Amino acid sequence: MPDLLKTNVAIIGAGPAGLTAAYLLSKNEISVTVLEADPVYVGGISRTATYKGFHFDIGGHRFFSKSKEVNDLWNEILPQDMLDRPRSSR
Repeated sequence: MPDLLKTNVAIIGAGPAGLTAAYLLSKNEISVTVLEADPVYVGGISRTATYKGFHFDIGGHRFFSKSKEVNDLWNEILPQDMLDRPRSSR
């Protein structure tokens, strides 16, 4: 496994999956470069766009998982910014 730790990794896309992969790899001391086509935004399509003073949600703004590991990871990454909201739909 020592050779793996010397590997440089390129991740294409700075959406939630790419940024999560980069976070986990770098946390394990693996060198990571994230490549994103959009020169302004990261987060993939999870963002709000503004046009003529109106705001439009593009992609998902809610996160829901029944996986404790996934929820723990997001709470680790966003300890102050993660908002908990009760789920009202089924």
